[in-house]
Amino acid sequence: MAPDRLLRDRVAGQSAMFEVVFAQQHVRQQSSLGRFLGISPLTAEASSWYRGALGELLVGDVLENLGQRWDVLHDVPLERGSLDHLVIGPAGVFTVRTANCDGMDVVVDDDEMVVVGEIRHDIPLARMEADEVAHILSAAAGRAIAVQPLLVVVGPRRLIVRTEGGDVRIISSSDLEKALCALPQVMNGDEVASISDTADLNATWPIAGATILDTQKLHRDFSVIRATASNALVRRIAWAAAATTVLCVSVCSVIAMLVLIVMD
Repeated sequence: MAPDRLLRDRVAGQSAMFEVVFAQQHVRQQSSLGRFLGISPLTAEASSWYRGALGELLVGDVLENLGQRWDVLHDVPLERGSLDHLVIGPAGVFTVRTANCDGMDVVVDDDEMVVVGEIRHDIPLARMEADEVAHILSAAAGRAIAVQPLLVVVGPRRLIVRTEGGDVRIISSSDLEKALCALPQVMNGDEVASISDTADLNATWPIAGATILDTQKLHRDFSVIRATASNALVRRIAWAAAATTVLCVSVCSVIAMLVLIVMD
């Protein structure tokens, strides 16, 4: 990749994966007993980043399947932190913020998103990211570029949108590809190419604060951690299932004994 277009080298979940690997690098190897019991190998700091990385990776895969008419940049550096995904296509320019709520109930009411009873601030943050990206792209292109914020909720058990958060569109990850492709065309191919050309230039973004990483090594390191965490989860589920089975058998035995006593 050309040195002035290093943004193309960034991958989905890059910053989050880096934080996971960094948080885990000095953690002592888990004991045999810990592995046997399925205790999570992740530190408290790594756990939050890990969930975020999984969400960004899933959404990144969905976006990469949009087709050649769409351009996608991942982990775009902003003044503070990074944007999960930037999508440019026939339907316009979109910032994508991901919220990994796998298996959780999510309720959206205007700017308030409640996840299993806890209020999260993803909606106003998604709006702020879109405003910043619009300002940056417009300044670089020398003309106004409209940017629409998307908040993608990853894997919710239920997503209830009572009132959508103003200009922020809330979409489940399972509906993302279909929703984007169904939008009306507002830009032709030349317009998409022009904005994409501006967006992938280092000079467009506050790139100085962005870390240049060996993304292949990052993926390898993260994959090792992911495999270990997944194995631990499988063991915890197995232990929980075994405990439930033992409990059910015990309860049934007690009931059977009571029935015999009553019948006598």
